[in-house]
Amino acid sequence: MRTLRKMDEIWEKVEAGILSITIISISLMLVGNTISRYFFSKSWPFTEELGKVGIIILTFMGLGYAARKGMHIEMSGFYDLMSKKAQRILGIFINLISALVLVFCTYLAMKYIQHLYTLGQVSTILRIPLYLTMMFVPIGFFLASIRYFINLGKRITENVPDHS
Repeated sequence: MRTLRKMDEIWEKVEAGILSITIISISLMLVGNTISRYFFSKSWPFTEELGKVGIIILTFMGLGYAARKGMHIEMSGFYDLMSKKAQRILGIFINLISALVLVFCTYLAMKYIQHLYTLGQVSTILRIPLYLTMMFVPIGFFLASIRYFINLGKRITENVPDHS
């Protein structure tokens, strides 16, 4: 159990690092392009493509990180009024359904990646195969599903007092 906890801590740092590096890279690239366009009247043609890849990375790699931190959208009006036992049962159900939906999304995204690979499409400017840039979609879905399964396990094993 201690090994799994340590691996989870390491993975949290890796996720945060990927997200941080992506945000910093996009920011530097956009600011650099703006300066280049303003002072030299020359725009960098690759910024739009790399910006799109960055947004894909942020969106889908951020799924698991958001699930880990509990930063997803929640409407807790009725949930807060429930007893601790009912909250636990609902939490189990929510985590299970979320994990299963994300596993299905992973499957669909992998099918899409296979389709892109078969087509052999590449990006316009940098000529990067599109399946490589879109690989972050199924990876993000998969990592988020793992996070929900972990949260499910925590909910199942937590001790809830009988009274509320």
